[in-house]
Amino acid sequence: MSKIYTRENSPYWWVEYKSPKGERIRTSLKVPKEKRYKEIAQQKANQIEFEHWKEWQMGKLDKPRYTFDDLMLRWIEEKNPGRSDIYSIAALNKILKGQQLNQINGQTISDIKNIWSTEGVSSNTIRRRLNSFSSAINYARKEWEWDIENPVSCRLPAVEEYEADHLTYEQARRFVNALKKRSSQPYNAPHLFDFFVLAVNTGMRKNEILSCRLDQIDLDNQCIHLKRMEQKNRKRTATPLNKSAMKVINRRLSFIKKHFPNSTWLFPNALRKGEIHIKDVKRSFKTLCKEVGCGSFRIHDLRHTFASWLIQEGEGIFKVSKALRHSSITPTQRYTHLELEDLRKTHEAIDVMPIDFDLDTSEEETESDSFQSWKRSLTKNKRECT
Repeated sequence: MSKIYTRENSPYWWVEYKSPKGERIRTSLKVPKEKRYKEIAQQKANQIEFEHWKEWQMGKLDKPRYTFDDLMLRWIEEKNPGRSDIYSIAALNKILKGQQLNQINGQTISDIKNIWSTEGVSSNTIRRRLNSFSSAINYARKEWEWDIENPVSCRLPAVEEYEADHLTYEQARRFVNALKKRSSQPYNAPHLFDFFVLAVNTGMRKNEILSCRLDQIDLDNQCIHLKRMEQKNRKRTATPLNKSAMKVINRRLSFIKKHFPNSTWLFPNALRKGEIHIKDVKRSFKTLCKEVGCGSFRIHDLRHTFASWLIQEGEGIFKVSKALRHSSITPTQRYTHLELEDLRKTHEAIDVMPIDFDLDTSEEETESDSFQSWKRSLTKNKRECT
């Protein structure tokens, strides 16, 4: 007998039953999980189980039935995906755990998008999560020759365009002045100053900075090597360190040598004696933002600040894209509006051309004067008519 139940992250009733081969089958019934639909859901569940057994008796179940779990466990083992993909899989697992791949269709993907949208998940995050699922399916189809469809194909949400927020130089000064005071206060996140300076001088992401190991730091070449697992594009790369960033690195190394000589982290967690790194600075950063009058500013906007300052200083969009380690130029184009001043210099080059574009205004009455006279005469005539 099939058993129906509800799931926290799904708006529908679900069914669970055992297949003829003894496998536990779980799938959505696509029936709203209100109590009034319970009887309808049970009838549909019984029908699904009956059809499954009927297909088995007719020999139609010879084709392997793979589950979401089968796919993801093997894909992770073979592909060793990056942190971003792991987060996406974790989010998908809450909804699709135990489901058979051949029962995940376009309607399922639509339901998932609706669930996440209701929870306030951004369109770009939904796109990234589903893209990880799609990549795993395509890999299974190509490398393992699994006979499965890709329900994500052509169903990814559109890329959500937004204007990146960044600090002005004056706002950055306010941050630095407030952080300098904190650096001498042992119970007020003194590490936040070093984090801030590294973020705006390297464009590194929050997790890349906080989880940086000492063996990733290359003092000879003045750079930080970033492992493939830490990158969204899953490519090994490095971030150069300018003078300001190098001062932070040297200061951190001196601090670690003195207080946590056995730690392997650039930002060791003092509460755990440096055995692990600081996991987050979200709370202290939020307090700091309110203190300096930038309440809506986010930690990731420090990365946008790095890119925006580069653009404002005249660096081309391709160089900035490379500095941000973007896999394509598309996400970097959100900063192009900041190229105005650089473009202004380009346009001003036309001024040196040996052509006189000035209008001759040597006559007694200029065109503007003529217009004003004409306007006055119209007003005068209007008064006379009335």
